[in-house]
Amino acid sequence: MSVLHPLLRPVSRALVPVVFVPAGLGLLLHSITAATVAERLLALALAIFCPELARMAFVDISNTAAVLQQSEQTPQDSRLSHFLGVVASTIVLEIMGFYGSLFSLPWGAIAIIFSQIWFNLLAGIQLAPGETPAIVTFGISQRRAVLVANGLGLGLMGLWTFQENRIWLASGLLLLVILFLVIKYAVATKPPHKLSS
Repeated sequence: MSVLHPLLRPVSRALVPVVFVPAGLGLLLHSITAATVAERLLALALAIFCPELARMAFVDISNTAAVLQQSEQTPQDSRLSHFLGVVASTIVLEIMGFYGSLFSLPWGAIAIIFSQIWFNLLAGIQLAPGETPAIVTFGISQRRAVLVANGLGLGLMGLWTFQENRIWLASGLLLLVILFLVIKYAVATKPPHKLSS
């Protein structure tokens, strides 16, 4: 699998996060120049989330490559192939969402949130290179908190059609993103790559 899948090559792993950069910069610019405060807040929420998802894409691909290398002498675990497929499809959805948000903020945001729901519903495992076992079952029940937050975000964006509430919806999504990052990096005791993508 490591030979066949282009995402696992070192150059590809390094380039994946770079693909997020133009969209993140575009959203940052949009957070300053957008016509309404609601659009500025929504663009800011997505711009803040962009580096996190770019980093997680790199971490997930790197961990997959490391676990593959670590288990080179042992029988292949089919869960790893499934996980890589989920990671690759999630990255595609994320990139589509970030670039799509440059044209339509709400639809881009919905695609990005959907990509997170997609990953957390389908991943099924966590990777811990260098540990034994390196592949740990980590299903929907362990990802419940993240899925609830994703569901709240999707619910907020589902109400975007109501013009009078947009500033509150965008503020709510920005708050969710900030809380997620604070909990993940300032509060949580687990290493960042073990929470979610």
